[in-house]
Amino acid sequence: MHPFHALLLLFALFGLLAFAFLMRWERRYFQRCGKAGAWLMVRLATIPIALVTVALVILPSRSGMEGLAVFYLMLLTVAPIFWFGAHWMVGKLARPPLTFGETVQIAGTPIVFGLALSAVAHALQPIAWSLLRSAGAI
Repeated sequence: MHPFHALLLLFALFGLLAFAFLMRWERRYFQRCGKAGAWLMVRLATIPIALVTVALVILPSRSGMEGLAVFYLMLLTVAPIFWFGAHWMVGKLARPPLTFGETVQIAGTPIVFGLALSAVAHALQPIAWSLLRSAGAI
């Protein structure tokens, strides 16, 4: 395995571990509020909601330059509305029902985590390249 791939694998494992700790913290927060069951229902619904959101963005935008415009339009308008709206609807159906703010927190956690992980990766990139150069890998 090339050292670059090992660094990527190490960062991916770090990201998964950090996400697991984030989910554990979030579960404990909702457990203290007495809404752990509702949290689990909404969190599990995130997977099909994500698949439908991806389909909503990609399927209508599969043709040429117009498709690129449709892609950005769907990505920046329809996808966030559907993402947060679907989480809100599942949160309303859960028992005990979750407030809008709680469902926004649940829906926003993976998005904010992904942005934070991207920022960390960007900040660590010069260090990684320096490490690879010093190891003679590049």
